[in-house]
Order: sequence, then structure tokens, then C-alpha cells
Amino acid sequence: MMATLEQRNHARSYLKKAEEYLASAEANLQAGRYTVAAGDAIHAGICAKDAIVTELTGTTTKGKAHAQAAKELRQALGQRPDAASTEQALRDLISSKADVEYGVTLIPAVKAEALLRRARSLVELAIRIVRLNG
Repeated sequence: MMATLEQRNHARSYLKKAEEYLASAEANLQAGRYTVAAGDAIHAGICAKDAIVTELTGTTTKGKAHAQAAKELRQALGQRPDAASTEQALRDLISSKADVEYGVTLIPAVKAEALLRRARSLVELAIRIVRLNG
């Protein structure tokens, strides 16, 4: 199913948000704000998912059921060779959400860096799909 112009505009908006969160994550990582960097990385990944799914299917579900988000992403990506690794990257980000945002422990640099790598891979794929139509 091809997305309408309006839906494609929505996908581009999600992508812009994803890129902004990713840039913020990178800056926070450089500044040693690892917990905030991790939070930004998670948001970047979720926005990238919204961009990809909206571009490929015309809509994306928003809600508290974040586990559903990874399944939705996998379905939208279908037979793409990167579908499984992309789904896993989003699962890793989402599974850290509670610890990062509501937990009492601070996130160490190594964990923030790992989450950022996953977010980066999701945003790069969203750029290819939404902006480069790949």
C-alpha cells in the first residue's frame, strides 16, 4: 500500500523528530550526560519506527504498548534483509525505556553508547526509506 502525500509528510515529520533526538543524544553523550543520551536515543528509535511504518503502510499506532511497536515495524519491513536486526534494535531500545526514564540507577556510558548505536541504525534506515525512497 502506498502512502498518500499527507501520510508521507507525516513520515517526514517523524523522521525530522528522530534526527533531532539522535543529534541531542550524540551531544548529551559527548557531554557525559549518559542517562539523558540514552533517553534521547530511545525517543529517536521510536520516532524512526513511526517514520518507517508511516512511509511503508500509511499509518502507525501510537500508544503505551511499546512491545507492539517492534512487531508493527517488523510487519511493515516485510521481507527486507534488515527487518530482523531492525526489529531487534527497536526491542533493545524499548526494553531499556523503563530503567532509563523511571528507574533510580544512572545509565553508564557503555550502555548509552550501545543504545545510541541502535538508534543510529534505525534513523539511518528511516532516512533511506523516507527520504531516499529505498
